[in-house]
Amino acid sequence: MQMEKIGWLPIQSVNLEAPPVIHTRIADFVAQLAANDLTEDELCEYLVTNTLSFLGVTGAWICEITNRQTVRARASFGVDQSQFSQWQEFPLDWKLPVNDALREQRFLWINTLPHWPEEYTTLHQVNLSPAIKSMIVIPVLRIGNSNGCLGFFSNQALNPDMELELMLRTVTNLVSLQITRQKNRKTVDSASVNSLTDRQLHILSLISQKLTNGEIAEQMGYSESTIRQETMRIFDKLQVQGRHEARTYFEANKIKLGFTSKSNTPLEVVKDFQEATGS
Repeated sequence: MQMEKIGWLPIQSVNLEAPPVIHTRIADFVAQLAANDLTEDELCEYLVTNTLSFLGVTGAWICEITNRQTVRARASFGVDQSQFSQWQEFPLDWKLPVNDALREQRFLWINTLPHWPEEYTTLHQVNLSPAIKSMIVIPVLRIGNSNGCLGFFSNQALNPDMELELMLRTVTNLVSLQITRQKNRKTVDSASVNSLTDRQLHILSLISQKLTNGEIAEQMGYSESTIRQETMRIFDKLQVQGRHEARTYFEANKIKLGFTSKSNTPLEVVKDFQEATGS
């Protein structure tokens, strides 16, 4: 079973006249970024439904390396969460395509799907749709403050070539730039209690109970995508890396955040109950 791997090539060394469709798609993506402040999930959605649709791309995702040497999913679109729910965060030293691309800073290209290459034994239990033929992972030097990558699934058995690599590298750099700009525009005091909305406080309390995004979404009545976006905003505001640090922050700041010391019930709810019962 063959797996194609592409190494990094400096952009300035590539002298190609890209097909018009590539010029058009890149120009459209740049215009979209200039006109709209897209969230990370919306970036993934636009790439799937517009920029890369001519390549049969059906799913896109963004991952980052945390300071605990784990890889964490930041955003996605078109990816079956029931198949990848356990891959929201995983150790960087596991043998996985995303990890190989991140550790070695190279394109990783698999065009034998839905069959995984033999070396990725951990993924053999993941049964992809028969329609998926290719997976591409492109590392970037920075997503916010962490090394990260952009990945895609395609229903075409894509063969690697210089033009396509150049386009995907350009798209990845634009996504990274957009995320960095969003972070730099934030002026909220990250440690301020008032920086979290009521919904974010509720989500944080559920994270402290070790609930997954899917479980939180079901309990609160929101989509899993909404919970994931809110979770990332919470991490950014509190300047924490992942759920473990968020739980630690919550336990250390329960009262400051408006929760009782013995439970995850907001103090205002306790006061309302006491007033209603006369206790």
